[in-house]
Amino acid sequence: MPGILSSLWAIGTAYKPNATRDRQAKPLRFGAFAATYRPPGWAVKRPRTDAEAQRLYNHVRTVAYWLDAAPVLADLGLPFKAGLDDVISLVPIYGDIVAGVLQLYQVWLSFVFGVPRNILGLMILNVLIDVFVGIIPILGDFLDNLFKSNLRNLALLEDWLLTGKSATAKYHILLMPDGGDFLPPPKKQHKDKWSKGWFGSTNRGEEEEERDRERARGRPERTRRMRRDEGEEWGATPVAVPAEGMPGEPSRAGPSEPRGSQRAGQVPVQEGLD
Repeated sequence: MPGILSSLWAIGTAYKPNATRDRQAKPLRFGAFAATYRPPGWAVKRPRTDAEAQRLYNHVRTVAYWLDAAPVLADLGLPFKAGLDDVISLVPIYGDIVAGVLQLYQVWLSFVFGVPRNILGLMILNVLIDVFVGIIPILGDFLDNLFKSNLRNLALLEDWLLTGKSATAKYHILLMPDGGDFLPPPKKQHKDKWSKGWFGSTNRGEEEEERDRERARGRPERTRRMRRDEGEEWGATPVAVPAEGMPGEPSRAGPSEPRGSQRAGQVPVQEGLD
């Protein structure tokens, strides 16, 4: 126990308050993703629209990263990523049990999403491995930090959303780019001066044309990962945000709403929720 307390004291003294203030001053958002701390539909209602599905995905991803790679702990400048799961698991046995219960919340959210049983079984297996490995003194905490069951389960959910027949037929949402960052720094679009033809027309691929159609409608044509240069594009898309008390509720904007405003089923660009 003295060793644990001394470790926590070292982490606390290395904390950077300025970094925290800078993080709070900027919204935790990347394109269609916004840090969402409150579960839509009280975590029991299956998404019926793309807007509800996007908000539930945002919540699942927020939970997974706070448990395995918390943004606040990233301000400490640690050489490794850590989350609330790692901090709670420092308490022998009981901490690992509590952390396991918190991890099952993410599995439950995936069940609400409609993830099939075989994938849910893999998620539960990841949780059990994390709990039993974490019980091992000292070495277990090290292996627990490397295993990161919550991020593994998030990857399983994202793979199902991208490739599962039931998911692709029902949901059309935007997932975060590949990588280990909670909010990757957006890349600026690079305009190639040689991309224009003889008469000034731009040679655009099918992917770029698809992005233009999506931005014009305010919703993606299919579930896909955002590119790193889309972090600001979707943030500037004039789509309405559903009422905070009614997740996924269509906008009540009047006839003067701008073209591209949200209708039922569209993916909103959401504000971070408390």
